[in-house]
Amino acid sequence: MKVNEIRKTETIEKLVRTEYIAEDGTVFRSEEECKKYEESALFAISKELKRLDNKKNGASEYDIYDECSDEYLVEIFNAETERDIENIRRYVYLKALSNSSYARKEDVDLPNITAGHEVIIHWNYDEDSCWTIGNGSIDAFCDYIRDNLMSLITPKEENANA
Repeated sequence: MKVNEIRKTETIEKLVRTEYIAEDGTVFRSEEECKKYEESALFAISKELKRLDNKKNGASEYDIYDECSDEYLVEIFNAETERDIENIRRYVYLKALSNSSYARKEDVDLPNITAGHEVIIHWNYDEDSCWTIGNGSIDAFCDYIRDNLMSLITPKEENANA
């Protein structure tokens, strides 16, 4: 008689521990500690920002144009330096994280904002996603509105030639 032993190699993955990693890379052993830390980081970065809007909790789109929603937050900051821009980017990311566990970096990516003027941040209803118009300035916002209005009243080329 011949005996053939068949062996199977198995890799068993076992959860050893769960780590919670804050936005700045700091590692925590509990979700609560991590959230507290990120909330304090949000608080700390908020103190570095140069707010221009005179409302304590930010303005709303309704404050800009009273036919817009009063549920969409608008925050306006003075962004004089690249450091101010960096602080704004960090702030919006931490704020989005504090409002949703589903917030993603791309939901608050503000690649076009530049220093040397004010920056208007528009937030969605849940405040877990935000955007700017152009470079974030009041001028860019006004140009955007002007361009949209002009496109409504400017005849299309085929109508202009008729």
